[in-house]
Amino acid sequence: MNITCAPQTTKSLRRPRQVKPESAVPAKRGQDGHFTKRQPSYGHVIIGLGPFGFQSENGASTESRTSSPASPRRESPPRNAPTTTTLTDSIRAPESVNVSPCRPPQLLPALPTNKPSQPGFGLTWSQAEQAVYDFRTKFTPFFPFVVLDPDVSAQTILSKKPLLFRAIMLVAAQLNLAKQREITRSILAYIGHRILLLEERGLGLLQGLMVFIAWCEPDFYWDQRITSLTYLAMGYAHNLAITRPPPTMQQKLLLAINPKDVKEAMLGHSFNTVLEESHTPEEQRAFLGCQYLLSMNSSQFGRDGVLKGDYVNHCLNSLVRPTDFGADFILDKMIRFQQIVEQISEKLAVPSNVDGTRVFTISMSNEMQSIRNQLDQLFANMAREHRQFVLFWAMHNCVLVRLYLPASNLSRPTDEVAAHHQQQCMLYCLQAARSFFATVLSMGQEAFLFRTFASFSDMLFVLVAASRLLLVEIEGWDLEAARQTLDLPATLQGLISIFRSMITLRNQRAAEAAATFGVDLTPDTSDDEKNDRFSRYAAKLEWIKNWFEAQLSRGPGVLGEPHPCSGPSNWAPENQAWNPFMFGFLGDPNWNIEF
Repeated sequence: MNITCAPQTTKSLRRPRQVKPESAVPAKRGQDGHFTKRQPSYGHVIIGLGPFGFQSENGASTESRTSSPASPRRESPPRNAPTTTTLTDSIRAPESVNVSPCRPPQLLPALPTNKPSQPGFGLTWSQAEQAVYDFRTKFTPFFPFVVLDPDVSAQTILSKKPLLFRAIMLVAAQLNLAKQREITRSILAYIGHRILLLEERGLGLLQGLMVFIAWCEPDFYWDQRITSLTYLAMGYAHNLAITRPPPTMQQKLLLAINPKDVKEAMLGHSFNTVLEESHTPEEQRAFLGCQYLLSMNSSQFGRDGVLKGDYVNHCLNSLVRPTDFGADFILDKMIRFQQIVEQISEKLAVPSNVDGTRVFTISMSNEMQSIRNQLDQLFANMAREHRQFVLFWAMHNCVLVRLYLPASNLSRPTDEVAAHHQQQCMLYCLQAARSFFATVLSMGQEAFLFRTFASFSDMLFVLVAASRLLLVEIEGWDLEAARQTLDLPATLQGLISIFRSMITLRNQRAAEAAATFGVDLTPDTSDDEKNDRFSRYAAKLEWIKNWFEAQLSRGPGVLGEPHPCSGPSNWAPENQAWNPFMFGFLGDPNWNIEF
């Protein structure tokens, strides 16, 4: 360029360094040719023009900071969100698109800042507010991973977290079956469009998905859509970067100042501060909720447990307060119970071979006693006065059934002491099953309206375990005494009656709500009534009852085929090859549900 490399006497190419206030920092031409104001560095902030764009203190790009009022607002990544404890404080802008950290994000038109005029689906705001209140007070204790602030309104939830609003309406609004089907299809379409097609990122999307999985998947016993949605939720939590702790201050400094490779350099440029960061309580609950759902799915369908790792315990310890017995206290208990379930599956795996070569041993009895001590310690500080004591008592007995049931899958040992231990474990299992059903039947029909699929999954598991204990033939096991201890046909009939009455109760509540709030109901079709979850549960229990009674009577029916039901059943097999015990844990060969 013919530039002479000689000292300049009248004009300098370089200026001496000066400390200037921010207002005096000169503008700098960006890569796009426009002048942008250079940002000062204050020591605790890392600022640079890296592969993720020019970043400022709050993590927003210069482009988004200078956008016009009509341009869309973006929701910051949850990892950099300020600490908060309520939904109102954590609600930001509508979920936005963030496709890849290696290319500029594409913005979508934002929702209007003003509150929507109508909640949609033919609902009124009064009806929506009542649903939000019911969800907060009646449904949340059974799934305390999505907690609403006492002051948050339905309009706020709809404008900021529309998927969560839809899920709450589907769960808590007293709707008839036709309206439920309409909202269900809308939610599934919304999930596919926003999460998979547009690749939006936002905590509200994850919360809405979790609520839908917990309450709105009646076919939990099939390893199909609920499994797909559960793994989608877990993967989405990974995308939101809430499944591991944020980097420490030392890690950020090392990556920003002395990166070892391109990956570390990109990570170093992505940081906007070296201050310690942590996930909000709302994000921690969402992470634990995904882990809980995935653990339930894994234990139900015979997969490895997931409720492990230091970060799970870190989130529990940061959420629980010694003097607080609210939602986070319930959350902690549910996670701890499920961790014991995973421990049982790992340490007391049921053998898959059925040749009778494995026998019960004293070491297995000792292992069961060790886990029993952990379970009793977990339940020790649960006062009977607690509002959710019945929930925890049922969970406690269900875990006891899981703990002692493997004893019924092993042959009788020759050692008399070990044989006595095996019989005692089977007796403990039967007593826990009886206590579980007594608790469930004492709750009343209305309590079932608020329960997640986990409660029905536990119920079905204990039914299977009880049927085995009352039919399995092991030397020394008194079947007659066992059948006197637990009257399984009567228990099943009681549950069937509850589910049948719940259908009437739900229809009555939906009609009353429609009259109260002045809305029109679309009449239910025959398909709606046939696919109602309570109707299907009742049909399943009726099939199990008839099958069990056929085994007791040893009638003309082939083993495993019940007598015809006393009414139409939408659970009847379509062909002879159909196996009613193929769903869920019943189809797992490790459980060896054969009589």
